[in-house]
Amino acid sequence: MENIPAVANNKPLVVNAEFVRLTIYDSIFAVNANAIVANTAYQIQVVGNTSWTSIGAPNNNIGTVFLANNVGSGNGTALEVEVHTFSSAYQEETINDQVYTPLGGLLAVGHQQRDMRVSSADTSVSLSGIDGDNIQYALDDKIRGSKLEITRGFYANNYVLANTAQRFTGIVTGWSIIEERQGSDDNFTVTLNASSYKSVLENRISGRKTNPISWKETAPTDTSMDQIYSLADQWFDFGGKPIAGSTVASQTNAQTATSNQVDAYVQEQP
Repeated sequence: MENIPAVANNKPLVVNAEFVRLTIYDSIFAVNANAIVANTAYQIQVVGNTSWTSIGAPNNNIGTVFLANNVGSGNGTALEVEVHTFSSAYQEETINDQVYTPLGGLLAVGHQQRDMRVSSADTSVSLSGIDGDNIQYALDDKIRGSKLEITRGFYANNYVLANTAQRFTGIVTGWSIIEERQGSDDNFTVTLNASSYKSVLENRISGRKTNPISWKETAPTDTSMDQIYSLADQWFDFGGKPIAGSTVASQTNAQTATSNQVDAYVQEQP
């Protein structure tokens, strides 16, 4: 893509830029290495005995995104993805072998919270100036749940990208489209809202029900909730003095309730 001349001719004014990488997962189901299609992007999920470097990957590590150049072999698996990269720079830049398309002022990146420890934080990314012919790409893609990475680049005096720093990594939790019409022309602005991994994990944990069936969906060997049914329909005087000889449903009854999947007794507590 050509440089944007309006600002490229005034380079000293540009001291930094934001670089955004959006990884869209087309499917949650992995494909086997022998079903990989050339010229399609994938993310390695299971390495197995597949030589991923022989079909276009820079390495054989889990999580590596690459453009396949041939069909694979072995028992490895990968997820089909789409990778979109763009920046607020005014010329193409390459970071970690990834070329970023320059959008200049058409890309707006929200604030990223920086803490000494891992914290819950949200941010947003807006792309404006999208015409009616291209907005369909946004409508067709499965944007929610995508991985969003934001990197800040710093330029030297000669307008050479000198250093970069990772600013944000998270998940797209929602997005919106705003339409602006001028005469017979339609222009759209797409805004992506993203949350950090910590926020997403916190929401996932708080949404689990306290019964053995739901609990074991994510931790099959966790038995900490196996006795929860023994508390069902019991009356508790919280703060009261314990009463000797109180009866509680037996372990056998609790296991019977579990086998019958009676998970409607105990709902999620805040």
